[in-house]
Amino acid sequence: MGHCPPELLDDLADLIAEVRAWAGVIEKKPAVFYVRGRPFLHFHLVEGGRRRADVQGRTGWAQFDLPRPMSATRRRALRRELRARHGET
Repeated sequence: MGHCPPELLDDLADLIAEVRAWAGVIEKKPAVFYVRGRPFLHFHLVEGGRRRADVQGRTGWAQFDLPRPMSATRRRALRRELRARHGET
């Protein structure tokens, strides 16, 4: 399973831009983020052309389905989860 091409994440551009600005976050490749040298967030294109975010926190990796287009409610939930897990690193 490969990483999701950045052009398929265009509907998440504002959220990705926000993550880039967080303390300690480094984007090693397009849409592949590390925090303090450890993997934090990346995106996959999975079976059936579905998208998925993998987010690492203190207890390991969590996976989040990213339907396209993403609803405002799901976007807010993902943002909350990312902020919480960023705070754990």
